[in-house]
Amino acid sequence: MLMPIIYPHALTADSTFAITAPSSGVPASLHPRIHKAKKQLEKLGNRVIIGETVWTQEAARSSSAEIRAAELMSFLTDPEIDALMPPWGGELLIQVLPRLDWDKLASSNPKWLIGYSDTSTLLCSYTLRTNIATAHTTNFFDLHMASLDGTTRQWHKVLSAPSRKNFIQHASAMYQSSWDALFEQDDAAGFDLDSETEWKSTTGKPVSFTGRLIGGCLNTLTVIAGTKYAPIKKWQESFEEDTIVYLEWSDWSTAEAYRNLWHLKELGWFDRASGVLFGRPARSTPSEDYTDEQMIREFADEIGLPIIFDTDIGHMPPQLTLINGALTTVSYQDGTGTLTYLE
Repeated sequence: MLMPIIYPHALTADSTFAITAPSSGVPASLHPRIHKAKKQLEKLGNRVIIGETVWTQEAARSSSAEIRAAELMSFLTDPEIDALMPPWGGELLIQVLPRLDWDKLASSNPKWLIGYSDTSTLLCSYTLRTNIATAHTTNFFDLHMASLDGTTRQWHKVLSAPSRKNFIQHASAMYQSSWDALFEQDDAAGFDLDSETEWKSTTGKPVSFTGRLIGGCLNTLTVIAGTKYAPIKKWQESFEEDTIVYLEWSDWSTAEAYRNLWHLKELGWFDRASGVLFGRPARSTPSEDYTDEQMIREFADEIGLPIIFDTDIGHMPPQLTLINGALTTVSYQDGTGTLTYLE
């Protein structure tokens, strides 16, 4: 049965954000940056509520699964909340998924869920199960910096647009080559954009494809793939249009990344796709002489689809704002590219 994507209302200057940590919380040493991020978002006119889970971190999670799920459900069903942003990702968001009331979420007033990394576990599952659009983009912690680059700043413009039809995002000019650089300066004004951005394509020529975006962090999505929390085939069949699968990963060897891509392939994630986007792999290492680029080009042949890779997605900022469920055209030419929303 064909089903429309449900878009939360556009953000306004009066929108209220809830900050909650369904995965990792923030250690005390970094609490000042959370206060700074709150002030930066409030400068845009928004109200910001910070949940209790944000302030604690123990045993690779902010708190127990029950507490994390309860706070998340409370914010997601609160009619006064317009958007939710975790401080960042983490490792164990999967523990929360079985404790959510999915029927209640599907019937509640839709809100923007915003973030990336382990947060994409929630974003992807939420969109696949409820048909409500979610936003894969920068996380709340990053907002503590006063002078964010133009690519990163787009997140608020994209989600505030009354209509995103024909809204174009461009590839960045420069990117930060080290994820760790984010934590090395307390007073950093923005990301350390030290390397020239170069998108690449497996086709070796200009390429463009259109479809509904779906994806996130491969490290975590591969865990929910094949479970009831990621009904990809049912979701694909609810639209006439193809999909565009986008993925990014970190801390893996080339062989590890391939094994997990193979897993998604066998589960049908690429069956209805018109093309694929890969972000810049962070802290990736070759497997002997097997490199990421070689693997990606071979994988494109396996799935019979064009792949645009080293794009602005994931743990090597800046990154584009990708709306799960949104009909989009992605174009590549001469090392750069655009992402254009069609609705």
